Amino acid sequence: MLNPLPVSALETPTELIQSIYEVAINPNAFDRLVALWGDYLMGAVLPTSLLEDASSARISEEVSSHLMRSFEILDRLGRAHAEKTNDASLQIALPEIVFTSSGRILSCSQKAEKALAATVAGDLFSLDMTPESQQRLRADVTPRGGVDTSSVYVFFDQPNGHPLPMALEPQGDGRFLLRGLHGAWSETHDRILRQMFGLTEAESRLARDLLTGVGLKEIAEATGRSVDTLRTQLKAIRRKTYTANQQQLVRIMTGLESLVGDRPRVASQGPTHHGEMRLRDGRKLAYRTFGPETGKPCLFIHNMLSGPAMLSPLVPHLEAFGLRLICPLRPGFGESDFDDACVADPALAPTRFAQDAADLMDQLGLTRVLCVGYMSGSIYAFRFAQIFPARVAGVFNISGAVPMRELAQIMAMNARQKVVAMTARFAPGMLPAILRAGIARIDAGGIEAFIDALYPEDSVDRREAHRPENREFLHEGYRQAVAQGHYGFVIDSHHVVRDWSGLCTLSGHPVCMLHGSEDPAVSAKSTKRFSRKNSFSYREFAGSGQLILFAHPKEVLGDLAALADTVLPSNFG
Repeated sequence: MLNPLPVSALETPTELIQSIYEVAINPNAFDRLVALWGDYLMGAVLPTSLLEDASSARISEEVSSHLMRSFEILDRLGRAHAEKTNDASLQIALPEIVFTSSGRILSCSQKAEKALAATVAGDLFSLDMTPESQQRLRADVTPRGGVDTSSVYVFFDQPNGHPLPMALEPQGDGRFLLRGLHGAWSETHDRILRQMFGLTEAESRLARDLLTGVGLKEIAEATGRSVDTLRTQLKAIRRKTYTANQQQLVRIMTGLESLVGDRPRVASQGPTHHGEMRLRDGRKLAYRTFGPETGKPCLFIHNMLSGPAMLSPLVPHLEAFGLRLICPLRPGFGESDFDDACVADPALAPTRFAQDAADLMDQLGLTRVLCVGYMSGSIYAFRFAQIFPARVAGVFNISGAVPMRELAQIMAMNARQKVVAMTARFAPGMLPAILRAGIARIDAGGIEAFIDALYPEDSVDRREAHRPENREFLHEGYRQAVAQGHYGFVIDSHHVVRDWSGLCTLSGHPVCMLHGSEDPAVSAKSTKRFSRKNSFSYREFAGSGQLILFAHPKEVLGDLAALADTVLPSNFG
């Protein structure tokens, strides 16, 4: 139960007001703002057990005005540095390897497989790297060694022999993460290095050669230049780049990655299709499909913090199970236009999206689909099945939301999610300011810290999100979600903190709910109770959190395929 403070004690929270303006100029201050705002909000909410009996929080006009002013500043500054791309497959794909101190590789990203020939259960120290890097790396990961996070270890890209500098991070439990500092050196890097620091072409070439870890004598022999000439050039490079040693120089050069426009493409996972259509009111609806065209059609409805990009790693499993995922980007997410009616009245969103989904099915020539709701997407899945019962063969929810009727359900959430949920329920007018600050944090490159705040340290979800084979796709999914700003979050947040159980009255559709026992946002207890009350099928993954789709892809998709075989006898719906 909450113990509200008297209004007088809430009127001048100096630290909170300072943090409100700090985050407008420094997005990395977002965590501090959330913590202080959460403390303030908890004191401003009157105690209640049922959410339907709750009133709005008592936010002082002073705090409200400061938050909205900060929101206006962020909006005026715009998102000039935000990553904008119309192609979900365009992203920075960096090599990442998780390994033990003995060198056994536990997992690796696709980039590491392709560029470094890394394999799971393979030997890290057998990969192509400089002898000096191998010697230092062996010493740094021994129990007596100490990891210097400023050190750089130089590996070599197998297809072209280009240097690939990597940094080391301890992961705990005797595990380490090697992460690439840039994808692959290119002429564009050379050009930007010359433009930014005024290096000559010869100096830029020497800077690149130094990444290989060889000395000036070896470079002189290979290039035909004298050692004295190279020493003179090296002094010029260090003077122009303000660096004192090779490690600092590497850090400068690899920082160019964010400025390079010709970013590498992630290797294709299999058959996918990017499409878009015009809806009856003229709005654009973008969509992606994954898996074989002859697979049984499943309409996948994403949540507020993800986009279709996260589905790419599932394609091999979709092939095996004969499933085809059709994933529309809901209004305001990715490249899909906003629905102004829902911005004005968020309560309309599930109903409006149901018509959008039906129009998409017509576009693709589908008569029936199995509707898959992912996290908060489950609200939209239920509504679609309710409005168009003949077009939906069943509902399959993965880590789905449940109707919020009790304050205890919100209080059981992880800290970051609890603050957002409390704001959405008790101070919805302040939600745009909080969410806009969070997006500024992602735009500033803090996407990993943003995700980490969602999942407690040492939690199963934190470990899952950090696995190299998942990380790049999760990150790209988040970028898709925030591509157009915060209003998609605002609309979804309106629904997830309310009792939407009226949407669950279906026409005999089978409903399956899969949930992790350690889900930090929606407790397994409340999901199980909700399933039992509505006679839905329920499966719980012991020891798993919210990311069960990544932790148990074969099991989750196996259950989806089993339901599809039952309710969709025809491969074409």
